[in-house]
Amino acid sequence: MSALLSPPRRRFVGHAQPVPPTVRARMEGCSWKDEPACPRFDELRYLEVDHLGFDGAVRRGELVVAAVVAPAALALMRRLFELGFPIRSLRLVDDFGADDDASMAADNGSAFNYRLVAGTQVLSMHGRGLAIDLNPVENPWVVGERVVPAAGTAYLDRTDVRPGMIVRPGPVVAALRELDWEWGGDWRHARDYHHVVWARR
Repeated sequence: MSALLSPPRRRFVGHAQPVPPTVRARMEGCSWKDEPACPRFDELRYLEVDHLGFDGAVRRGELVVAAVVAPAALALMRRLFELGFPIRSLRLVDDFGADDDASMAADNGSAFNYRLVAGTQVLSMHGRGLAIDLNPVENPWVVGERVVPAAGTAYLDRTDVRPGMIVRPGPVVAALRELDWEWGGDWRHARDYHHVVWARR
């Protein structure tokens, strides 16, 4: 089986804009904090993008990313769409109370969330708007015996490739490299299979 579905026949539609007031209201006190290290709203961009669902239907998703990576994020979403890579959900993490675990358990893809790396005092790349998560259930975070989200245990065998999985070698990893995104599945200290980070930071 493949990680891909049949590519859509229609053309990709996606755009970036300054964070609208309605979206800002959703984010304030949730994914966005009034703290000195938190990016200002004029340093962020709101993306609305087409993505392919697991049923093969075209859906509309949303992401917030750093303004500097907005063009690269659009290029990545376009490439994934054209490849036929299905994405379960693209909703702002604010829809989950900015709870990363809840968002991952829902198999939701998200980007900006002003938070620390789990178990550390280090600001996450999500906190800078430089990272995107894709299909966390199909691509879990694996550290030793720990698997997050728990449903990701069904996808620990990375040779059993199913739709929505990011594996090496594969077309999604090739696209990430070509478009200057770093893949967490290549990390040695942990395998963060759903995590992609802008490599030009």
